Amino acid sequence: MAATVRRQRPRRLLCWALVAVLLADLLALSDTLAVMSVDLGSESMKVAIVKPGVPMEIVLNKESRRKTPVTVTLKENERFLGDSAAGMAIKNPKATLRYFQHLLGKQADNPHVALYRSRFPEHELIVDPQRQTVRFQISPQLQFSPEEVLGMV
Repeated sequence: MAATVRRQRPRRLLCWALVAVLLADLLALSDTLAVMSVDLGSESMKVAIVKPGVPMEIVLNKESRRKTPVTVTLKENERFLGDSAAGMAIKNPKATLRYFQHLLGKQADNPHVALYRSRFPEHELIVDPQRQTVRFQISPQLQFSPEEVLGMV
């Protein structure tokens, strides 16, 4: 048993040495390293850029605002996101999806699904037979799960 421990120690030391080298390289690059952070809420989202030694900067969207609505409008061959999708909600409420994060991974018989149906009666929610979750049916050809809509955002 002692022989196996001796064999494993050089591997562990090699792994720790490799981690130390990678961390040293990462720290050397830390002045150029920038991280994008996304705050995704149920109503709006903000995107920030974080760099070491620099205050966090909120990114402006196309309309020069810091908050972007988490809204998706789906038409037959077009997809609108953010403010343009929120503007189309008046013309086409059935194809405009909002507050869909509350449905992520929920079974069709979940109380959150019933609450969503009562709040947004314009959306047609159908049951996915494979997963037993809900899907948005925009038209007979367009059906999307809440996870797919979140992926579009």
